[in-house]
Amino acid sequence: MSAVTEPKYITPPGLEPDPARGDFQFLEDLATAHWYSEVLFASLELDLFSLLGHGQALARQDLIQQTGWDPDALDRLLEALKALGLVLENEYGLTNSPLAQRFLVKDGERFLGDFLAYRRYIAPSWRKLPDRVRLGREANRRREEEAGDDYQKRVAAYVKALDAQAGLKVREALSHLEHLLPAPPAKILDLGGGAGAWSRALTRHWPDTEAVLFDLPEVIAAAGEIYPDPAHWQGIERIGGDCLRPCLASQSFDLIILSNLLHAYGRQEALAILRQARGWLAPGGGVLIHDYLLEGHPASPLKGRLYDLHMLLNTYNGRIFGLDELQDLAREAGLYSQRSLHLPSDSSLLLAWAKPGQTEHLDEFQLLLGRVKALGFAQAAPISPNQIPVKPWVRQKCATGCARYGRSLQCPPHSPDEARMQAILSSYERAILLQGEPPGKEFHQKLLAAERLCFLAGHHKALAFGAGPCTLCDQCGPNRPCLQPDKARPALEACGVDVYACAEQAGWSLEPVQTRDGYVKYLGLVLVD
Repeated sequence: MSAVTEPKYITPPGLEPDPARGDFQFLEDLATAHWYSEVLFASLELDLFSLLGHGQALARQDLIQQTGWDPDALDRLLEALKALGLVLENEYGLTNSPLAQRFLVKDGERFLGDFLAYRRYIAPSWRKLPDRVRLGREANRRREEEAGDDYQKRVAAYVKALDAQAGLKVREALSHLEHLLPAPPAKILDLGGGAGAWSRALTRHWPDTEAVLFDLPEVIAAAGEIYPDPAHWQGIERIGGDCLRPCLASQSFDLIILSNLLHAYGRQEALAILRQARGWLAPGGGVLIHDYLLEGHPASPLKGRLYDLHMLLNTYNGRIFGLDELQDLAREAGLYSQRSLHLPSDSSLLLAWAKPGQTEHLDEFQLLLGRVKALGFAQAAPISPNQIPVKPWVRQKCATGCARYGRSLQCPPHSPDEARMQAILSSYERAILLQGEPPGKEFHQKLLAAERLCFLAGHHKALAFGAGPCTLCDQCGPNRPCLQPDKARPALEACGVDVYACAEQAGWSLEPVQTRDGYVKYLGLVLVD
């Protein structure tokens, strides 16, 4: 079977600030950047990705016959999509790229076509930018009244479009929330939550959690039209109202979600919303702000600035806040203990509690550390690979003190010696030291799960080392190959690592077990990078 041709991606122009740039090409690329999006919008309008999304390659001639479209124009559009990496082609025909198959095929679980098409719908508002700068808010005023039915249709389209994106954002956030919250919330308020993507995702993840979805009455009505099945609203109460006016006075919540809400308002309105949210908190409850930031997001440093102009053109006084501004607003509202983090895409989270505390920003490695510990380890601590002590006496103790010496392929003399282990460690910059307890087979399975979690999080070099003799097979020996090489990992001690010194570096106590009923601790390691 022939391999699919590797796509050569054409990317939008690099927009990194560079005052020293002297050639004109950047300006031309900037002026034509909309060409990229127009290719995407046209392909969505043609539903081209759905035509290619049936799981098998489709020959160009078959596609032309099936659609009846102009052959030359279709060919040229397909070539552009191939250059963008959205369509692939081999000797059997055309297919979607994995990205297009995942998000651009209609009726797919993660279809983003409505959201992307809405971006096209609001694109003309950007032409008002000169008038908005010259005339102020007057430039945003609608020139003619909109009929009621037209307004409701526009609201429904808006709510449906943003719900698709919100569903992806909450998936990003959920894995982190588990480790930022002290316990699953009993009751959630999804304030300005649109069609309820956050409410649905969280109540499904925590089945005992109840939610209140609060938004404008017309938005709540649109949410019911988009999700007419009562099963979609199990555990979720829908309430229509205005979050800038007193409401929900008799209720309290363990978690209040403000997802992409504050940027629709100015500073005073945002502060009023936060103060009202502070008043609704149950003891120990917190407020979760999910939003774009004016600057500082590593994955998309310019998105916040451009989104701020989008708010300038499409709201009365909405704006994108910087992280420092959001933190100050939260503190002014009485939310003092704060944790922030950037999601992998282009937005960020700020979780704040009404209790004394510090402001802390969590990086990706800290979040990964929490997710690894949650696999069931008693302790998890970062450790620098170049500080892991490898000593020649450790493997010698294996030779003189272990009856299984030479009988296991994961033990000395078959395991990596001191020189090889030092070379392995020197090729990594970060590692996680893990502590657990018997049974050894379960501890080993957790280590493998930790290695896999790190790998799927983008750390392709992730490699685990276990504790004690290999527990995978009843028998093992040098006269036959390992029966489970995909799961077998050598112990730290088998590679010459002084685990007692490792534990001391992590601030953990590790003592020899002196009695049969003494408490046993296992130490494992995942090299991450």
